[in-house]
Amino acid sequence: MRKFVLLSLAVAMCVTLGFSGAAMAQKKHAPKHVWRAMIGGLSDIQSITAAMMVFDMKRALQSAKELQAREAYISKMEQLPETVRKGHGVVATAAAKLVAAAEAGEEQQMAVALGEVMRACNVCHFERRDAERRKKLKKK
Repeated sequence: MRKFVLLSLAVAMCVTLGFSGAAMAQKKHAPKHVWRAMIGGLSDIQSITAAMMVFDMKRALQSAKELQAREAYISKMEQLPETVRKGHGVVATAAAKLVAAAEAGEEQQMAVALGEVMRACNVCHFERRDAERRKKLKKK
């Protein structure tokens, strides 16, 4: 049941992003290379979710490895602010747990690890990226 709930949340998040005009937001919120990396991560999460739903652990493992590699690479980019690098490092660590669970073929652990990946993304975005936006909304 827990796996089903986590997978449902992941699918709902991906569908919501697809219908909310996420591609249009790029012009307003992030440089093109940052946006591409974020869309790549979301695409990997969506691929992992879809693979888990049909029990395709090989495809889930491949997407998890791509996600981990991208996040590890971004976490070491010196031109990015330290807080951004740390955030991506946390996602890379969570993705490493996802890779380990996929390699072991443990579906329950994969569902939990996928939730940790999404939580790591959301925490960083909420605390750092959206903090100024929330302050402006409170003033109105």
